[in-house]
Amino acid sequence: MKKGIKYLLIAVCFVLLAYNSVYVKKLSDMKKTEEKAFDAYAYAKDFLYKKVPAGKDKALDLSQLLADLKNNPRQAFSNSHAQNNGDIRFFMVKGKGQITRIDDSNTYLSLPGSSAQIALATEYIIGNAARDGSGIISVDEFTTTMDMNTVSEELNKLIRAEVLPPFEAKAKQGDIVDFTGCIELNQARSLPDTIEVIPLILEVK
Repeated sequence: MKKGIKYLLIAVCFVLLAYNSVYVKKLSDMKKTEEKAFDAYAYAKDFLYKKVPAGKDKALDLSQLLADLKNNPRQAFSNSHAQNNGDIRFFMVKGKGQITRIDDSNTYLSLPGSSAQIALATEYIIGNAARDGSGIISVDEFTTTMDMNTVSEELNKLIRAEVLPPFEAKAKQGDIVDFTGCIELNQARSLPDTIEVIPLILEVK
């Protein structure tokens, strides 16, 4: 009788141990955990402060690009980037211009060798230009399109919060600005009178 109770207790302990060591987790929960693992802020910061400066030399001279877009747009757009094959295309550009005017939304520059008006965006930092202009970031890097879109949002936030404030505190009419940034153009339309640049790197001379 005692042996029976002993064996029964051993069996109960074995069942409890086995029960506590085995568990089932929903596949949907696992997927949610994987999605949470992507840190869009860290990705955006690494891109802005490491990859962009490292690839700065590959940015196109804006004055030359504007001339090329007028003379041979097909060839010029072959140097653009985008995540799809639509008409909206992006370029990473650089230049040095003089501040002609500052308002609540933009800082306007004149570029040597170009009659175009350049507007450094200082208020409305939106869209995917900052993400896609360099061609460094590929859709293949991301598990979901949401992750990729979140990178755009985090990049735009970083530009507003960290790139622009020190520039705006210092910049004034007549100053020379050395800039690297991104522009968005529609290859099915003519060049706009004002070229808006989403800034990535700004230096007031």
